[in-house]
Amino acid sequence: MLQGGTVSAPAASGIEFGPGSGGPLVVRAPNHLGDVVMALGALRDRGGDIVVVSSLVPLLEMAGLQGRIIPFRRGASGWFQVMEQLRTGRYAKGILLSGSFSAALLFRAGGVSHLRGMSGDGRDRLLAEAVPRSRFRGNHRVNNLRLLAGLPPIDPLEPGRIVPPGAVVEHWQERLPPGDGPLVGLFPGSNAPARRWEAGRFAALGRLLVDRGARVVVLGAPNEAHLTGEVAAGAPGIMDLGGRTDLPGLAAVLSICDLFVTNDTGPMHLAAAVGTPTITLWGSSDPQEVHPLGARDERVHGASLPCAPCKKNVCPRSGPGTLLPHARNECMNLIETASVMAAVERLLG
Repeated sequence: MLQGGTVSAPAASGIEFGPGSGGPLVVRAPNHLGDVVMALGALRDRGGDIVVVSSLVPLLEMAGLQGRIIPFRRGASGWFQVMEQLRTGRYAKGILLSGSFSAALLFRAGGVSHLRGMSGDGRDRLLAEAVPRSRFRGNHRVNNLRLLAGLPPIDPLEPGRIVPPGAVVEHWQERLPPGDGPLVGLFPGSNAPARRWEAGRFAALGRLLVDRGARVVVLGAPNEAHLTGEVAAGAPGIMDLGGRTDLPGLAAVLSICDLFVTNDTGPMHLAAAVGTPTITLWGSSDPQEVHPLGARDERVHGASLPCAPCKKNVCPRSGPGTLLPHARNECMNLIETASVMAAVERLLG
């Protein structure tokens, strides 16, 4: 299951920081949930303090990482607050696991003189060590994040591990559907519309699961409540938790689930990090680069298309499809409910 994990070791130069870069280290974590989960090993092995989007602070706390966590709140006031904390910390070196120009500019404005990050997008002039983009091709993102952190690749790939707070787990254990059947979580959302399997298909899957005696919950962020509501309305008997879980609560519910069926999205990696088996649905994205690690993962694809994986967040196609009447999101629409249910039965026995 760990395909795509073998990469050639980078050249010696760039594995460690160059001369004169001793002193406190600060790392800018990625901006998205799934990327931070995939970065946990690099953050643990590299050490140092961590700047992370404030909404993802609980994830680092559940991972038990050492070092100070510096929350970053978006907007001008948050930018200047972190800048002052960087100056106070007198960091001599920094690592950018976020590829934005603003992250590099923030660290330089905060007095971090020796920066390592990915080349391109105007960042090179701010970096002491610019890692060429060509070195990231064909690797799983876990190893690409290790490369950015100045660490050697690992093979086999290792998952990030998080432990939800015990009190939060107990809270949700008392509120989830009772019974003896397996608990299956569904996640119909994604920030990228091209990665979404239709809500109606999730509802059809939910009906099949309920008919077979499973307890089913559908999960989503507050801005995905319309999707979870549509799934719940189409599958009587399942519980709609859309928008009702914060990050520790989501991790807790996922840790209780016996199985999680999900699009390619951050909670996919969160489920793997708490040890829950996953069934993952793939169309526009490349599982060789971002498949979840840890617990068993069963990947489901539709029929092969010449444009897939395009790696785009929004499907650029229109008009007639290759195999279906419509081209928009054809790769995801080709995933059959029966194929996903067959994967469920393989994992649950």
